[in-house]
Amino acid sequence: MPDTADACSILDLLDAITEVRVKNPELRTAVLAALRLASANGHARSGRLYSLRFDGEISAIIAHGDSSLTEEQDRDLVIKAFESRETISFQDVTAHPLGKDRRIYGVLLLEASPEESGTFIADLFLQWHAVAEFINTQKAELIDENFALREEIKMQFSDRNIIGQSGVFRHVIESARRVASSSATVLVQGETGTGKELIARLIHEHSPRANEAFITVNCGALTETLLETELFGHVKGAFTGAVSDHKGRFEAATGGTIFLDEIGEISPAMQVRLLRVLQEMEIVRVGDTKTRKLDVRVVAATNRNLEEEVREGRFRADLFYRLNVVHLNVPPLRQRPEDIPPLVEHFLSVYCQRNCKYIESVTKDVLDIMKRYAWPGNVRELENCIEKMVVMAPGKEVTPDLLPLAVVAYGAASSPIADSADEASANETFEVMLKRQMQAETAGAVDRGAGDLYDVVRSKWERYLFEAVLDTTSNNKSKAARLLGITRNTLNARLGDLCTIKREWTVE
Repeated sequence: MPDTADACSILDLLDAITEVRVKNPELRTAVLAALRLASANGHARSGRLYSLRFDGEISAIIAHGDSSLTEEQDRDLVIKAFESRETISFQDVTAHPLGKDRRIYGVLLLEASPEESGTFIADLFLQWHAVAEFINTQKAELIDENFALREEIKMQFSDRNIIGQSGVFRHVIESARRVASSSATVLVQGETGTGKELIARLIHEHSPRANEAFITVNCGALTETLLETELFGHVKGAFTGAVSDHKGRFEAATGGTIFLDEIGEISPAMQVRLLRVLQEMEIVRVGDTKTRKLDVRVVAATNRNLEEEVREGRFRADLFYRLNVVHLNVPPLRQRPEDIPPLVEHFLSVYCQRNCKYIESVTKDVLDIMKRYAWPGNVRELENCIEKMVVMAPGKEVTPDLLPLAVVAYGAASSPIADSADEASANETFEVMLKRQMQAETAGAVDRGAGDLYDVVRSKWERYLFEAVLDTTSNNKSKAARLLGITRNTLNARLGDLCTIKREWTVE
């Protein structure tokens, strides 16, 4: 047993090593500092730590002080201690194996070291090695998991995996994919539940910043004061409760993308601060005077008509123009009913799996009712509807009685008028109506054996276009031509060909 003086000396060494370890948690730095302290306090003349891999190969050597042995003698001692799993001595050098049984983390060689001190230092280094290996293992697992999650997100937000087959929705997806490679600020506009964040994530995942952070901020969910500190951060003592420095979301998103959801909800004062950030790409934390530069892509979203908000004086025009570099308008679900069947199929698959149920089919009546419903909550409402139907379905088929009452009642009240070929249903989109009309025109041309289908269709639809443009420009053909993107002579020639148009045209 060590005497009292030795015990106190070892405790003093422990205190000193602990203090150094706290300041320098990195293994090599901490071990080297500990060997220096042991040498300075007379617990060893010199020391060398041989860190070993699982197979016994040396991965690192950390040494302090001069060695009285040759390199070959050192290695022989390391090998003998590793193979025997026992402490061995040669001359005045003691070899302590760090570990037992299958795993030996390393071998510590101490010269002129008392037995108690050597055992204490060896046990300490063993703990450090075990902790370091555990942390490295956890870190490697987290890196692998992070990589797997990133790949999963990339697949999830790939434009090939976003559900929607309507032309108007695919146009938005294609526009998002094209703008992703740039650094331009994007404003995504659409009703609640249309998938604005989905579009924002798609832009991020297709951009050069895809491997960096995607930070989301719901601007409508925070008060002005909270939003300011959340976006820009604060320094210690900036206000009551600010006990430490806090990095804001803009700083957290540096190198990546920040998504400002519900941007139309921010106050006029916050609009001024945000405009400054977007113009200069720099922020000042609350309570600080230091300017911090940013490298961040900004994507904003709103369910409001910001142009109308600007006209009404509720939103700053300069901020709107700064945000509206690229504008993407996500159409509501009622304008793309052809997307309902694939969305239903997708959500059925998701919620059947989550609820351990198996549903084979959805009846045609269910799909017809869903297509007629206005879906004020858009895709989010449809998803909730499918989840409810999956949970409540008694068998393997989804039938109309499982639909929410509001959906069934709306479908019954707004069903299309029977035997009316010329009138579309109340919820029919222009795209669907146009497709139906083109099919009717084609069928008529086939029946009459005509060969002028292109000219007939062109003249018929061109007439309505020209009438709308001339009405808008008060029959001013010069303005109409500029709006159409054609010359005034081309417009006159086409108007001359369209003999069915009967109105007096004025010139500028």
